[in-house]
Amino acid sequence: MAAMVYPLDSRAEQEQAISDEQLQRAIAAKLTGQLKDKEVAASTAAFLMTHILTWQNRTLPLACADSILAFAFGNRIEPNGNQLPGPMNEDLADVAVELFQQTNKPVYAQWEVAQAVGDRIPSHHLFAIYPRLTAKGTIDYLCTKGVAERAIELAGGVSGMGKTLVVAFYEHSLRTIDTAKGVGIDAYAPEGVEMPNRFDAESGQQWTQDHLTYVMHEIRTRATNERERLIAKRNNLVD
Repeated sequence: MAAMVYPLDSRAEQEQAISDEQLQRAIAAKLTGQLKDKEVAASTAAFLMTHILTWQNRTLPLACADSILAFAFGNRIEPNGNQLPGPMNEDLADVAVELFQQTNKPVYAQWEVAQAVGDRIPSHHLFAIYPRLTAKGTIDYLCTKGVAERAIELAGGVSGMGKTLVVAFYEHSLRTIDTAKGVGIDAYAPEGVEMPNRFDAESGQQWTQDHLTYVMHEIRTRATNERERLIAKRNNLVD
């Protein structure tokens, strides 16, 4: 059954929007009636507010940064199967270059972004993060967490990262920052800098070809991460 869409189509309706606290209570009340479990409804409402209805993270003034960490988004696939950065990573590279020019701090960039940067950042300031090769010689692509962990290795430890500005596609940004924080990086969005969000209909990753499809992908991924956290908590693997 398709969900009904009720857009806010006037400034008056937007101005009458309820507060976050009121919204969370309303969601919890709705879910309590549906799930017949007040505690689960409250926890689910809190998750929805924090991880589904939130798409922006805390920011840091550029002058306070010690490093820059750039995550790739999508790609282009040539007829022979070779991968190219594609326009979305080119946009991310432009942001990374802009931040470097304003901060002169080291840039740790997933290879698609690093390739698009080219020689616009000196090689001794640009640290590319590549996929790993398995024992069988196949490519093991890094997940978001893997990219953050590799950046820490390249920096000689998390202390080498310091306060880190994260460059990521807008809809991907919140999760990249939260993931970086989860492995110990003091990560932030760069204050006053807009992240790219121009989707590429020819991206080699189909879930990154349009806005709505990616939002659904991102919601699924965030929910999967929360599921894994709850399982680990139940098994006493995390706090």
